[in-house]
Amino acid sequence: MGFILGGIGSICLIAMYITVFRGIGLDVLFNLNAFLIVVGGTITALFVGFPLKRITLTFNDIMDTFRDGSTKEDLVREIVEIARLYRRADLKKLEASVTAARDAFLRLGINLLVNHHKNEDIRNTMEREMAARIVSLNLSQNVLITMARLTPSFGLAGTVISLIKIFKHFQSFEMIIPVMAIALMSTFYGVVLSNLILLPLSAKIKESAIIREEQMQIVIEGILEVSNGEYPLRIEEKLLGCCDVGRDVVAAGSLKVLRAVKT
Repeated sequence: MGFILGGIGSICLIAMYITVFRGIGLDVLFNLNAFLIVVGGTITALFVGFPLKRITLTFNDIMDTFRDGSTKEDLVREIVEIARLYRRADLKKLEASVTAARDAFLRLGINLLVNHHKNEDIRNTMEREMAARIVSLNLSQNVLITMARLTPSFGLAGTVISLIKIFKHFQSFEMIIPVMAIALMSTFYGVVLSNLILLPLSAKIKESAIIREEQMQIVIEGILEVSNGEYPLRIEEKLLGCCDVGRDVVAAGSLKVLRAVKT
């Protein structure tokens, strides 16, 4: 599936190059002055609007979306294994599973089990952590949306600045031609950065937030079942049932959208 998507993406890039960039010289396409106006202005405005820590966390969240994380099925298998260890009261292996777990949220839950927290404390602690992580992803999405709004504006600003230079040196056509290239390419850079990079990254983080919320809810329910001493097979049935219900809800929502579009 990934190979097919990669092939489709490559074909789209080649088609875009043929239709858009054919006949444009590299010296015009890669205009350093226009690029600095758009990128430099956007980064400057970004530091004005957001603290450095938020910008760093946004970058980390973007990188996390490209890493292979645990699936819902992987989390269920790990929780079932934790349930077996917990019922056998094998604290040494249970403590070792903290470092072995791939998911950081699951590690939090195991730590709470090892430290013998009550169910209410486990739920409250994990739900607060879940809310904090979802809020962080939403804030990262806000940063990217802000950047997507800024880049076309600075592209337009670059165009205005270049036009001012054109009027200043209107007596010389040799000075007008390179400045006109900057004027056009700055707008082009702003539109491309916004619609081809920043907005898709924002959508990717939004999707990641939805998936992570669903996975963390499964982890919370699983850890609570383990704390109650439930049988591992029953835990597996319940959690996999939660996964199926989640898929059914998504499918039902998609069907409603399709019916609304048809009507």
